[in-house]
Amino acid sequence: MRLITFGDSWTAGHGIETDVKYKEEPFPHMFIQKLRDMNSWPRWTAQKLNSEYVNLGVCGYGNEYILKDLKEVIEGGFVNKDDIIVIMFSYPYRYKTKNKYNVVEIYLMMEDLLKDYKHFYFNSFYPSFKEEDVDVDKLPNYFINPKGCVADILKKYEIDDDISVWEYGSRSVWNDEKNYWEGDYHPNGLGYRIIGDYIYEEIKKHL
Repeated sequence: MRLITFGDSWTAGHGIETDVKYKEEPFPHMFIQKLRDMNSWPRWTAQKLNSEYVNLGVCGYGNEYILKDLKEVIEGGFVNKDDIIVIMFSYPYRYKTKNKYNVVEIYLMMEDLLKDYKHFYFNSFYPSFKEEDVDVDKLPNYFINPKGCVADILKKYEIDDDISVWEYGSRSVWNDEKNYWEGDYHPNGLGYRIIGDYIYEEIKKHL
């Protein structure tokens, strides 16, 4: 069994680094990129699963790009039947004017690709179907908390424990609603651990 994860910068680990000069660099020096993808939430989820992992998150990705990579990996024969696949959806309206498909169509195409595999969906910092005509209560139970997102977990943790869980020591980032919802903020190292633990606890219920 392996954990295979897809997503945008919230999966790729942007914000793990402590030097704010990398904030606007989705593809910095290889050292920083490795620091990110080796310490993002997939590491902590895989550690609890006692499994190997492949982090396929990419900074700047929209959902169509995630779908493209998922299709290549599935059709390339890289996924085994006992692997666990986790999709972390990006902001659904990123690259809206360039997208060929809407988020509902993307989700349905993912479902078709993944029908023979154990898989789970999470929202990163925005509920994917918030503005869509979708009855989220009827989504399968492996779409975890479709009305919310993992950013809500971090927000609650910061409020309860008075500790920054955001990149570069940021606090209360949800007060910057425009940039918060567009994904201008990311977790820090602690934040990614919290997300990793949360994802493990959720998928464990279905294993």
